[in-house]
Amino acid sequence: MATMKGDSKPSHETFWVLGGGKFGRRAVELLKKDVPSSNIVVVDRVPIRDLPTEVEIVCADGVEWLAKHLTPEAGVSKIIPALPLHVAADWIKKKLSDQRRIVRPSEITDERLAIFPNPIRLSPNRLAISHADFLCPTNCSEPDALCTYTQLRRPPALYCLLESLDLGNFVPLILRSRQFAAGLGGFFPEDLWGLLERARLLPHTPLLIGTACKCHGIVDGLCHTSS
Repeated sequence: MATMKGDSKPSHETFWVLGGGKFGRRAVELLKKDVPSSNIVVVDRVPIRDLPTEVEIVCADGVEWLAKHLTPEAGVSKIIPALPLHVAADWIKKKLSDQRRIVRPSEITDERLAIFPNPIRLSPNRLAISHADFLCPTNCSEPDALCTYTQLRRPPALYCLLESLDLGNFVPLILRSRQFAAGLGGFFPEDLWGLLERARLLPHTPLLIGTACKCHGIVDGLCHTSS
């Protein structure tokens, strides 16, 4: 596959979309509209047959595939997570495990929930969080000053807020989700590598791994030790 070759660079942007469901398909539609000449790879466990023929489809587990194929030499420009899980945290757990680290979940206790905006518990160590207590427009352009929906001044960007919270013994490591099209978020590979390096340098420390844009996010508590 051309995007995997380390001895050449793509002549235009390459996107990896992890997940071929509703949000993955919407990502493809927006990317093809905004960047018509882009290479798009969609990864999903379930075979997908109704995407544009020029889109490369890979039938595989998204996190496992990302852990195998995302190397410093991979010619990918941007990664779009469109799976019902926390891609960044699960990728970090996989990479740390591959480095013979023992990774354990760190519970985010009920007592800590109040410090997060509108938290929804997904598991003992995972929360979805949001500045919004309403359904946001799917095409929000994430303006700097005013909320698209309420027309009120925005609160501090969630990725900044999470870095500044008093989390007790947790150390926050936050990946910024960047807007690549209206309502479409993702991240740069180099940001993901940077997050992994920061996590790797903090063994025996409860970490709060987060992915967040200005308004919405997901966080995981974990800790790793040498095997």
